[in-house]
Amino acid sequence: MSFSIQCDNCGAPSGPSVGVCPYCKSIFSSKKSKENPTIANIKSLFEKGDLNRALSLATLAEKNKPELVESASFGLIYAKILLETEAPSSKIKSILQKALMANPESQDLMDYLEILDAKGKLRHNKEDSGELELKNLLRRSPKNTHALFILGSHLFWVENDIRTALIYLEGAVKERPNFLRANACLASLYKKMGAVPKAKKLFQKCLTMEDNPEMKDFFRKLIADIK
Repeated sequence: MSFSIQCDNCGAPSGPSVGVCPYCKSIFSSKKSKENPTIANIKSLFEKGDLNRALSLATLAEKNKPELVESASFGLIYAKILLETEAPSSKIKSILQKALMANPESQDLMDYLEILDAKGKLRHNKEDSGELELKNLLRRSPKNTHALFILGSHLFWVENDIRTALIYLEGAVKERPNFLRANACLASLYKKMGAVPKAKKLFQKCLTMEDNPEMKDFFRKLIADIK
C-alpha cells in the first residue's frame, strides 16, 4: 500500500483508496495536498514584508529545486517579490513564462505578464496605452496590489495627478499593508497634500519595516523635516 495520506485526527498513515483511518476510524477529508513547505515559507516572509529573506529563499529554491519553477504558486510569489525589489522586467517575465508553460490556464500568471507589459508602456502622456492596460486589468481584478501600485505611483510621480493616484495607492496599501514601497509612495503623497499626521505615521511605519541603514536614515530625515 502506498501511504500517501495522513489522518488529520490521529496522524496515522494510510492509502488514498481507504477513505477511513484504519486506526481511529476517522473519515479522510477530501482536502487537496498541503502546499509545498518551501513555497509556504517564501509566502510567509513576503506577507510579513521581509523581502530580503523571501528573495534569498526564492532564489535558492530556483537554483536547487528546479521543479518548483513549473509551479504556478512559486512563479507567482517569486514574480511579486521580484517586482517589489525592482528586479529587471526580463527576469520577472522569464519566471512567469516558465510557470505559464506548465500552467497555461493560470489567469494570475497571465495578469502579471500583462502588468509587466503595461509597465513598459507607461509614458508621460495622459491615458497612454500602459495606463489603459492597467485600468482594464483592474476592472476584472480590482484588488491586484501591484497593478494598483504601479498605476498609482505613475499617476503621482509622473503625471502629478494626486487625486486619482490617491485612490490607487490607498488601495495598494489596503490590499498589502506590508508593501514598503507602496507605503512610502503613499506617505509622500500625503505629505504633498499637507496631510501631515498621515504622512508621518506612514513614514514611521516605513522606518520600522526598512532594514537598510541608509534608507532608515532617509526615512528619519523625512519624518524630521515634515512640519
